[in-house]
Amino acid sequence: MSTSGGTYRVAFHLHERMVAGARLANLSAGGCGLEIQLVDAWDLDTGSVLDNLCILHPDLPCVPLQGTVMRLLGKVPGKTSGYVLAGIEFTMITPFIQGMIDAHVEAHFAGAPGR
Repeated sequence: MSTSGGTYRVAFHLHERMVAGARLANLSAGGCGLEIQLVDAWDLDTGSVLDNLCILHPDLPCVPLQGTVMRLLGKVPGKTSGYVLAGIEFTMITPFIQGMIDAHVEAHFAGAPGR
């Protein structure tokens, strides 16, 4: 589900430092897309592990997840501002939390206009 324009934020640890300014671009039970400011993504690469990944939204519990960067767009030599898009696959997620995220996504689609 696209979370553009929503109230979703994300915080996580990358290489033992906290990144709190990322924005959730999309969400599914298996992973998410993040917009991360380039200043926070200088050491982010495909395969990087995000620890203590918390999706900050009033309808979701803030439980620490772990995710691996599967795709990375916008990180190119010479680019010094803006953001990168990172495709994250959740790892070490419990079926209970995965089910909660899935139910949240389903509820979003059930309430969408035209459904």
